[in-house]
Amino acid sequence: MKRTVLKARNREALIEACLAEVAAHGYRDARLEDIAERAELSTGAIYSIFGSKRNLLAASMDQLAGELAAELDVLADPELPVGEVLRGAARVWMRMAASEGARDRFAFELEATAAALREPSPGQPIPVQRLRELLTGRRFRGGRTTGEQARRLSLAAHALLSGLAQRALLDPPSVSATEAEDAAAALVHLLC
Repeated sequence: MKRTVLKARNREALIEACLAEVAAHGYRDARLEDIAERAELSTGAIYSIFGSKRNLLAASMDQLAGELAAELDVLADPELPVGEVLRGAARVWMRMAASEGARDRFAFELEATAAALREPSPGQPIPVQRLRELLTGRRFRGGRTTGEQARRLSLAAHALLSGLAQRALLDPPSVSATEAEDAAAALVHLLC
């Protein structure tokens, strides 16, 4: 196997192992030795590829965020009105909450958020950035949404949809996909 292919495979295995370990034990209690063992690699591989546990956590967060951003790409049609983009985003979040492995992914996200609160890093999460891009220039009341309107909407939509998806994961009958879509679409009123 070529070195770059092997490194990419090892990187992926370590990220998946990190997701599982952090979800199961929390960031502080997830040991590099256990992550490496789960990935069937050595701790040296973690340091060689990521340099530190914190960098591995960041790469794992980026991968999850990138997967979510890719799911949102179905909303890239520039002719979709802003309300439909918000409804579509709600469908994406609710589908992810119902998917296999959702509990581990949401547990990881909560642990990663707690770690980020202790050691903040600059920048917005990738899903917020992608939502902002998708909401910019959308049809709304005879005009188009501005960058500032999209910024405000993306922050509110991300917070709302993450919360609703977590609620649906913990208590599935408590929130339906339709309710999530309606709540997301109601955010259009922030533009007034």
